[in-house]
Amino acid sequence: MTRTSHFIETRIPNGPLGDPMVYCLSQRSGEALLLDLGDLGNLGNKEILKVRRVAVSHTHLDHFIGFDRLLRVNVPHFKPLELCGPPGLSRNVQGKMQGYCWNLLEPGQIRILIHEIDQDGHVTSTMIDNDHGFVPYPVDRNPVQISADDPPAPARPAACVMSLVDGTRIEAVTLDHGTPVCAYLLQSPVRYHVKEDGLATLGIPAGPWIRELQIAMANKHVAQEFNLAGQVWSAGELAGKVLARVASRPLAYLTDFIFSRQNVTRLSDAFYGVEKVICETNYRDEDRDRATSKKHLTTRQAALIAAALGARELETFHVSNLYTDRVDLAQGEAADFFSLFKEMEKETLDREIEGEFKLTGA
Repeated sequence: MTRTSHFIETRIPNGPLGDPMVYCLSQRSGEALLLDLGDLGNLGNKEILKVRRVAVSHTHLDHFIGFDRLLRVNVPHFKPLELCGPPGLSRNVQGKMQGYCWNLLEPGQIRILIHEIDQDGHVTSTMIDNDHGFVPYPVDRNPVQISADDPPAPARPAACVMSLVDGTRIEAVTLDHGTPVCAYLLQSPVRYHVKEDGLATLGIPAGPWIRELQIAMANKHVAQEFNLAGQVWSAGELAGKVLARVASRPLAYLTDFIFSRQNVTRLSDAFYGVEKVICETNYRDEDRDRATSKKHLTTRQAALIAAALGARELETFHVSNLYTDRVDLAQGEAADFFSLFKEMEKETLDREIEGEFKLTGA
């Protein structure tokens, strides 16, 4: 299923029972982002070649096995990759790279920039490339650019980690799954829609320049020049005539963590106000004890978190194979809980969350 949020199309190619991986496609730039690296077998090579950045929650097998295919498709094209994830990601990528023979590579053929986010929200960046034998070395990180028009950067322990060509920020906070796990927020910049009477007023026909102008404004390139109908405009001037500003609509990606007070508080502090949550629902509510022992969420817990974040939509995935023949029932249970919780007053919702903490002992 493909859904649209803040000009980012999101698709879960492996379905609710398959390896976790969300394919995100920017409608503005055509760039793709992967949320997690489960099996990529349901993506075509052309889709994978659009991916330059990957946000990895953690490197459990089902969340990272797709790295090899990502690498295989990209190696011939000399295109750099950028990954972010929890501490240890650089070491894991190095291990992958050193598992192969690379005697036929050309200089600079493989370059992978890696950002690791720790529990305190500090980001450490390293480069892994074939010119240095795939031994990680530290690099200076270019901070994500944030203008006065954009929502402010999150406070630690959350952090801005990467950004897409269209200006979308990838923010992260590290949670506890018995191992550090990153939850992610896709924060759109201020968007620009074409005014109904904008083109008619200027007498300029529509064309590819509109998309170019939207991208220029999203990236704060207000001085970029546009030559239209014999007149040269700066992006800022032209946007003032034909574009209207629209507030951003964030998207959260949450998977594989304990329903604990610390985790829920971290998420609420960092990601409140999202439009949509894509969240694991590994277990049904009746299997809460199993979920607690495996450090995963239940349908009820996922719905509580989405409601606590103020989300208007919850999409569930990463359902346990225990429910292979009942996956619709499991996802329907999460939807029913969410419909109930999102209508509650804050005080009532807080009591429900506190009750769940008591039940899980977290």
